[in-house]
Amino acid sequence: MFGIDIETFNTLWPSLLIVALMIGAMGWGIAKVMKLMSETRPQTTNPSRHAH
Repeated sequence: MFGIDIETFNTLWPSLLIVALMIGAMGWGIAKVMKLMSETRPQTTNPSRHAH
């Protein structure tokens, strides 16, 4: 397996799993933000600002 012995693999796989989970969480977060950005409609006027 690419020159990795079983002891090294047993040490390495938890870190690889965590990295894969982090990449998945970042991908999910980006997808969620993009979906929310596409759903929101920009306001044409700001009701809190008053013209003087």
